[in-house]
Amino acid sequence: MSGRFPEDAHHDADAPDRHELLRRWWRLPAGTRREVRRLSRRGERHPDPQVAWVAWQWAETVLPVGAPEPGRWRNAVSATFFWLQIAGDLIAAADPADAPEPRWLDRRRARRILRLGPPVS
Repeated sequence: MSGRFPEDAHHDADAPDRHELLRRWWRLPAGTRREVRRLSRRGERHPDPQVAWVAWQWAETVLPVGAPEPGRWRNAVSATFFWLQIAGDLIAAADPADAPEPRWLDRRRARRILRLGPPVS
């Protein structure tokens, strides 16, 4: 991965689109994503710089810099629609390879990763 900060990457013409950044996160093994979340709760980055960079880009995509903090009402509505979306996906047999759109829980996890600052390579 390059040593550029994410905000620089978003301005490049060859920068990956939003959905590709989400897919990169979801392509990481479940155990690795779980480890990133566990470490971020402790205030630490993942020791692998590539994983830390993917986590940072995912978090910045899910919760853009300057995005307002959601209130309780918005979280409750988001959680309700999250469960409705899961029910709809189960009924429609959605393709699990599609990168899911960020959800309320993702925003909370992204906030923890962004608090750590960008990874330094």
